[in-house]
Amino acid sequence: MSDTESGSFAVAYDRIQAVIERFGLIEACHYLLYCCGRKGTLEATRWSRNSALKYAGIPTRSAQNSEKELISGGFVHKVKTGKHPEFAIAPSTTGEHLWLPKTFVIGTKEGEPSPLKLIKQTGDKDVLRLMLDIYWRQDIVNEGGFGRIYTPFERSVKLADHGAFSVYGFNELDRMTAEDDFASTYHDCLSTIATLIRMGLVFEVPYLFDSQDGMPMFPLNNPYTQEELTSLTAIAIDVLPDEYDYNAVIHNYCLMVPSHMQAPVVRTVLFTRYRQQTKVMKAGYSTTMDRIQEWECLYQRLIKDRSKTPQGQIKDNSINVLSSVNADKSWAYD
Repeated sequence: MSDTESGSFAVAYDRIQAVIERFGLIEACHYLLYCCGRKGTLEATRWSRNSALKYAGIPTRSAQNSEKELISGGFVHKVKTGKHPEFAIAPSTTGEHLWLPKTFVIGTKEGEPSPLKLIKQTGDKDVLRLMLDIYWRQDIVNEGGFGRIYTPFERSVKLADHGAFSVYGFNELDRMTAEDDFASTYHDCLSTIATLIRMGLVFEVPYLFDSQDGMPMFPLNNPYTQEELTSLTAIAIDVLPDEYDYNAVIHNYCLMVPSHMQAPVVRTVLFTRYRQQTKVMKAGYSTTMDRIQEWECLYQRLIKDRSKTPQGQIKDNSINVLSSVNADKSWAYD
């Protein structure tokens, strides 16, 4: 892939929202093409009607009309006419830019249709607006991903105690939900996100949080490979006696959490398939990997500590709560 096809490109967030609201899906797709054809936040771009057909599937006549609309609206200006016209993109009024991966517009070298083309085919401007909102609002560092639309999990009663940990079962509920203040800005937010998921542009990642409005602890699937992190999700069943094994069948997940966390929560966050190559995204990746490694190390210490505990100290009691009262709990809170 050449330098012109890699990396990310800048879109004035206020401008693209105005284009969507004032015109519609075709003009918004065309505007994104102009932005993809420039360097950084510079105004000059040479991408025009040919790119509209090639990358977004916008027919020439429709591209001519959308070009006129964008020019009349003051979003772009034609600075050179002729066979190879040049354009200038009007600057942001707020100075805030959304950075999108160029693969969002041009697709991948494997020949897949671009996300922009797929979204254009839906004919629904809300699909594009929600996709851009997810890119704009996702916070992998602090929230694990995009958390305003999610699938909740029901938490069981506490299944067991083991040293400084408690074990809970979590079962996925057959419904997605969205925060009211976010969903109210869309005609049908849940239907729109379902469209993006079906197209494979976003996917759900189950995440453990320390409480309903708390901090993310670790993902249950690796967001970057979508593989289950069995080193984190299987530990609870592995360290409990065999009679607890049935919980792995009746619950989607059995998770071990520090016992001071009284109300742990599992819910999904959304992750984009096509990701920006930015410092923020790199920081999100680093934070995610650190979370995984931190909890893997914590659980490995639990296994090591358990292997040193005489088996007579590990036993069930009448209420099916495992107790290891003599274990040293201090390391669980390092």
